Amino acid sequence: MEFYTEERFRNWINKIAETEVDLERSESLNVFDQIVEDFTVACLNVIRALKEREITKKKALQELDDMSKLILTSIDFGDEIKNELFEFTRESIKTILFSTKLFIEGKTSKKSFDALLKEAVKKEKGGDLRGAFETVARMGAKVLRGEKLPENLELPEDGFVINWLDGVEMIDVVMKLAEIDSGDED
Repeated sequence: MEFYTEERFRNWINKIAETEVDLERSESLNVFDQIVEDFTVACLNVIRALKEREITKKKALQELDDMSKLILTSIDFGDEIKNELFEFTRESIKTILFSTKLFIEGKTSKKSFDALLKEAVKKEKGGDLRGAFETVARMGAKVLRGEKLPENLELPEDGFVINWLDGVEMIDVVMKLAEIDSGDED
């Protein structure tokens, strides 16, 4: 059972390469959101398979490691804007993958989303990017645990934290969509 193949990833890379990116037309950027959404769905499928005992915890973590290796593949689109957008996208995906890993390992935080966000921003300002990343990923693990991401978080103006939060927001969106879909089946 494979949750995210290299072929699937390559298809997205090819789609990005073929897309004419125009920063004035937001719809030309959709492909970047779509690859993040696709990775999120794959992570949720790993969690579902684990919950349904189709795979072991060890196999689930191995799947996430394999997916991490794919996303860390060096890619050059020969286009500075695409390369930059893909780097932002990659950071969101890394957040989703690490959030999923924390969730599977049972390492979720009891702190509020606000407290975690403030802690992440403080760590980033202090130069502790790894700590800031892990703190944002804990927010994602909370969402995976079923907690609702507040809509009124005080987001930083710029920096890595805001980018990593995109990954947490995508987890939130995909889980809400999955809830709606499962409600339709009833």
